[in-house]
Amino acid sequence: MADQDEWSSNANEALNISFVQAGQQSPVKLSTFHPKFTYPIFGEEECIFGYQGLNITIRFAAHDLLPNVSVKYDKKFKTVNDTKALDIEETLKGWMPEVSFETPAEFNHKIQYDTAARNWKPPGELVESYQSRGRNFEIWCADLIDPPVRQLIDRIQILVSLFIEGGTPIPLDDADWSLAKWRIFFVQLRKKIQTTTPPLSPSPTSPSGPASPNSSSFHPTNPTPTAPTSTKQSTSTSSTPPPAPN
Repeated sequence: MADQDEWSSNANEALNISFVQAGQQSPVKLSTFHPKFTYPIFGEEECIFGYQGLNITIRFAAHDLLPNVSVKYDKKFKTVNDTKALDIEETLKGWMPEVSFETPAEFNHKIQYDTAARNWKPPGELVESYQSRGRNFEIWCADLIDPPVRQLIDRIQILVSLFIEGGTPIPLDDADWSLAKWRIFFVQLRKKIQTTTPPLSPSPTSPSGPASPNSSSFHPTNPTPTAPTSTKQSTSTSSTPPPAPN
């Protein structure tokens, strides 16, 4: 019988969540944090069996929220009869889109050479711009029925189950569930940062000075009155919303 303690990892501590953007040589982390809880994914005890030195990293592109899952460990338990290590990637496939499981190298390449990142904007219509505490914010509104909106929500809504007690992801592929009644509001922080992303090929016109790409402050907010408020709140991607306009 395997020693449960020896081969068990605390899922909350093993899981690291990061937002990244292109750096000088490779993607750089803007922030890294642990989930508040993991019981919806890994069970009430929030433990993962079968590994030593386990590290699970979920990274998101700061602009379009492209996700990537990476699982590393020092040792993995060898199957004995019916006792085996949890298949972590297979478990997460029920919570994240397929693109999340490309190799870290493929993800790094996409982030590092995404020429659209500097001018990326949320889908929908810009409905408000305002300043608060010296920072510039924009509010964008779009319908959940639009494919680009669903893609963003699909990529990020695993955080609902990791940070909101009782929160559940929105069913984006349920034919009996009306996507048309949802309107999503994105609040986005815009700021100037130094661009260091190398071009796909050497080009004299590639930017080398300050640019104005969008940052990772990205907040779906409350829906129209036709949508259930409690469910919509579960789609929030930030525990600290930005200041409201005056």
